Amino acid sequence: MRFGFARIFWRDRSPEIYSMNKQLDSMFAELARGNPQYLPSKYWQVLNQKNLDQLAGEGLENFKRTVALNYFTWVPGRRSDQYRWLKKQIDFMTWLKIVLVRREYDASSSLTRKQQNEMVCFTRMLWEVTGRTDTAGLLKAIQEPAEGNPFKIHWRGTLISQDLANTVLEYYSVREHFNPAPGTRATICELGAGYGREAFLFLKAMPQIKYIIVDIPPALYVSEHYLSRVFPDRKVFSFRPFDDYRSVAAEFESADIAFLLPHQAEMLPSKSVDLFLNISSLHEMTPEQIEAYFKLIDRLTGGFFYSKQWKVSQNPYDPVVVRQKDYPVLPTWRQLFVRDAKVQIAFFESMYAIPGAPAAKQTK
Repeated sequence: MRFGFARIFWRDRSPEIYSMNKQLDSMFAELARGNPQYLPSKYWQVLNQKNLDQLAGEGLENFKRTVALNYFTWVPGRRSDQYRWLKKQIDFMTWLKIVLVRREYDASSSLTRKQQNEMVCFTRMLWEVTGRTDTAGLLKAIQEPAEGNPFKIHWRGTLISQDLANTVLEYYSVREHFNPAPGTRATICELGAGYGREAFLFLKAMPQIKYIIVDIPPALYVSEHYLSRVFPDRKVFSFRPFDDYRSVAAEFESADIAFLLPHQAEMLPSKSVDLFLNISSLHEMTPEQIEAYFKLIDRLTGGFFYSKQWKVSQNPYDPVVVRQKDYPVLPTWRQLFVRDAKVQIAFFESMYAIPGAPAAKQTK
């Protein structure tokens, strides 16, 4: 059952594609038999079908050029508010370089030449602005992986991306309060990870952490595929159906990266997560689902919750309008900050301390 989704017709009948379709079927079947409050909203049913069609048509190897555009990689025109805001942050000489430095046209891209030019300028501006706050030099130390065939945007001799820049901004916001003690293995859980951009940077910058991704298919499949390849030496708890956490506890707890459906996350021990993340997906749910997830976050987390969402989100499919004030923050949570996002002017970011810290685990 794919909740109204048409079965994908895979033109490529290779063993790899057969394996992917089989795993996706398993994920959707397991999701269907789980807690119904976590089933995709109508918004996500539409978006998931689009993602599935893109994976079928363009292949998993090109996901950074297809499904990533449905997450947090944008093609903003020069008249967009975000483009104009970034341009105001750039001095004239830097702007000239951004415009004049060679921009190669990629004929294989689905984007027009005009869209490619605008994306290149936008991404270079974002990279420049992000670099001003990059006190640890992450943009120089961490390279955009070739896995997923990212858009070939170069600046100052480096392959750059919106996703890496945005994740660095979010990383520094989180680290204002999230600072695990040396020698401990903190656990991060992210709801709605897309293809895994956040996990990639946190695992690079903080290699001692454990990272759990909670998501629905096909995103859960794409993130597992991606992170398993960019971190081949990390121990991965792959998605699989299970009814009892005790049956998988030993393997799960020893893993560095884990992949779960939402109802499987319900089985995790209380207060077993040090930091919970959600970037730009809570607002795409119904109010009842948002409330259910906030309760799950509260039960699982003994530490911090970081969120970045649209200030106002209009979901025409359910239909729902979610505003910043509508999020059901629990009274036991202590607000650390609620403010405009650092670059995305239509977003806000917030962070809360959630009581009930888990016992720290020593790293090996």
